[in-house]
Order: sequence, then C-alpha cells, then structure tokens
Amino acid sequence: MGRASKAPPVTVRTVAAHVGVSAAAVSTVLANRYKERRLAPATVEKIRQAVRDLGYVPNIAGRRLRAHDPGVRQIDLGILTSYEAPLFLVSRSLRQVQRMVDARTTPQRRYSVAIEMFHAGRLREMPGLLNASRFNGVIITNTLPADDAFLGATTLPYAVVVHGRRLPNYCCVLEPPGEAGRRAADIFQGLRRQHCVVLVPELLTQATANRTDGFCAAIRRAGGGEPQRVKAGFTPGSAAEALGRFLRAGGRCDALYCVTDTLALGAYQALKQAGRSIPGDVAVVGVGDHEHAEFFDPPLSCVGPSNDEVVEQVATLLFHLMTHRRVKPTEVLVPPAVIRRASA
Repeated sequence: MGRASKAPPVTVRTVAAHVGVSAAAVSTVLANRYKERRLAPATVEKIRQAVRDLGYVPNIAGRRLRAHDPGVRQIDLGILTSYEAPLFLVSRSLRQVQRMVDARTTPQRRYSVAIEMFHAGRLREMPGLLNASRFNGVIITNTLPADDAFLGATTLPYAVVVHGRRLPNYCCVLEPPGEAGRRAADIFQGLRRQHCVVLVPELLTQATANRTDGFCAAIRRAGGGEPQRVKAGFTPGSAAEALGRFLRAGGRCDALYCVTDTLALGAYQALKQAGRSIPGDVAVVGVGDHEHAEFFDPPLSCVGPSNDEVVEQVATLLFHLMTHRRVKPTEVLVPPAVIRRASA
C-alpha cells in the first residue's frame, strides 16, 4: 500500500481561490472587519462557509508576528503543571499572578498568562521548554522525580520559580520538608489514636514523599510503630477505591493522614461506605486546606502552609526574578499551619 500524501495546509489564499475572491477579502472577514470594508453579506457568508468546509485553522504565531508593535513589550508567563494533579492550587496561583499582571500592565507593556500542562514525569517533552520562544517566566508545580531530575540537569533560559520542591539552581517556594507530616502526627497523638494510616499517591512527588516520611518518622518516635501506607492515584475516586479495599481486607485504622486534600475527599466516601464515623471511629487530617475543606462533612482538619501565602510568595518571586535576572537561587520556606476542624 502506498504512503498517503500529506495534504498542503489550508491558507487564506486557498480559501480565496475556492470562493473566487481576493485574499484581502478573506482576511477582512476573518478579522470581523467586513462591515467597515462594505463587503456584501452574501460574500461574507460564502467565505465563512468555505472556511468551515476547508477546515481552515489560523496561524496564531504568524498573526502575532504581523500584529507586533515594536513600541509594546509583550511578556508571556506560564504556569506549568501536570494533567494528573489537582488544579485548585494552580487556579489560586493563576488568580494571584493575574492580579500582579493587572497592576503592572501599561500601554507599553502587556502580559499574557497561560496554564500549560504536561503528563506527569514527562515535562521534558513540552514543546518550546528549552528555548525562549514561548515564555518570559514560568511557575513549575506538581512534578514527579523524573521531572525534577530533568530540571536539575537543565538550565532554562528564562525566570523560573519551582513550587513545592527543592531543586538546586532554581528559586523554590516550599513547606519545610516533613513538617506537615509531623504536625499531623502530633494531632493523632494528642487524640491517643493507635492505628495510624497514611493515604498516599502511588507516584510520589518530592512534597508528598516528604509529608509521608515526616509523618511515619514522628509516629515511630512516639512509639506508635510503622503506619500502614495505602497507595492510591491522584483522584478522589482512586482514594475511595484504595481505602475501601484496605478496610474490607480487615485493615485497622482509627487515624487517617491524607497527604493531599483531594485524597481526603475520596477517603470520606470509603469510610462512610464502611460504616465508620468521622472522627468517632477514624480521625482524618488532610494537607493544603482545599478551598472546599470547610464544606466537607464533617469539615476537614488540615495541616500545611497557607495556600494564599504560598501563591503570593511564588508570584512575587517570579516577578522579582524577571526584573533582577542575576538573583541567586533562593529558597523560601512557608511554615505549615494547623487548622483544626471537626474531622479531628
């Protein structure tokens, strides 16, 4: 069988030839300027129909190049996160960055902010990451060890702030390693719980690994033995399934530490389906203070740094880096807070 030939791209000139009009007329319709150019409605509709029939896709890069005003500086910012990670903290980062962008935008300086996504462990495959063609500055979050190893061996040619992990040669904002886990262990010890379980993703990030290790070490030091680790995915559904299997198999649990609040949401479902009350039978502590944590039933106790403080530190550091590129790698530690609610 012969190899299929690759069809040439559909351009403005292709559409113009199909309709029998000038390329300028097509460009006028695509730019929604046909009224001021006084194009006939029938011609406008023919061009629009040809665009649909031929599958025309605009060349955004070319448009931006043609529209570039040398008197205006365009600054492109990215928040890079994995598809598999929960997005509530990313949305907070986006809001904070946008507030700072709004305060800095002038007629001579414009900003764009985009969330760019990659598959966990495959950050290196993101197009344009290694050159300065896409970003002037980025926030990178929710990476796996493979991504961290890639970043550690690479110097990106623009301002970078890494959130939630410690990487050499980068400016980082993170919680003190292990501290959130230790705070959760203190809560359970104060409640005199004997059978501690930690619910973790199968694929551990640096942050979730530190939380898990800090918790287990604190429980061991207090004489509570080795906490049982229950592994799930990243979603509430996977957490509910994993914890449900553990409980049905006879696993003992009167204290559950969930290294993300997203996992805690699924854990609530599994505990209730198993007939376990919260906190009577099982005390539950999450991490991160999800924006809906106080609306869990019962409201979720949380440890970890204030998300609002974290995103403010991340965004402030990013803009500082873009202004002062010779800043040495900086590590900002945001201490965890303990928010006690009805679940513990």
